[in-house]
Amino acid sequence: MSTSPAKRGPYAKSAEKRAAIAKAAYEVVMEMGHVQLTTAAVAARAGMLERTMLYHFPTRDHLLVAAIEYFEGFIDGDGQEGERPLAPPSEFRDLIDQLAQRSPGEDKRLRLQVALASAAQDPTHPAHEFFQRHYERVMAEMIDLMKARQAAGLAHPDRDPVRMARQFVAVWDGLQQSWLIRRDFDLTEEITEAFREISGQNALEARAAVQDLLSRI
Repeated sequence: MSTSPAKRGPYAKSAEKRAAIAKAAYEVVMEMGHVQLTTAAVAARAGMLERTMLYHFPTRDHLLVAAIEYFEGFIDGDGQEGERPLAPPSEFRDLIDQLAQRSPGEDKRLRLQVALASAAQDPTHPAHEFFQRHYERVMAEMIDLMKARQAAGLAHPDRDPVRMARQFVAVWDGLQQSWLIRRDFDLTEEITEAFREISGQNALEARAAVQDLLSRI
């Protein structure tokens, strides 16, 4: 006896529509930039009526947040919520290259992120909740990185890994904003040097160099 396929419930259909809208919003941002995004353009890209789209994302700001959520993996192609972790790097430089490569070639996406991060300071803005989750994830990853480098003797053992992670994330955000305004420096080199200073790697290497010099005298 044949069985008919299970019907999808209303929640699954709604989640898929939200995912399609988020994907469309992201594509519009990547093509036109977030400043040029309109609700009509996103609805057309998603292949649905504008009023249907606005039922799921009631304002333009909600669409911009959906676009960045789609990029970060908080909304996937099936409408499932989650997150996209950074690929585990074999070396610290691999991580910096990985982070930096997500920026220079994606100016429109990065400008959206910087703009929303500023707007997220308002707890009533749609981006506020997203950036709370975003920074929790980034902080957790950076704290683990700092601890791992301390254990490997590559970061100062007396420095608080939480404080180092917080300072690094703040410097990284600031350098991204500066780079968008005036690109007169190498973003990867600057963030690498900032990490070395914050983690105490420069001090450890200087101490090792002095000890090596003294051993030769």
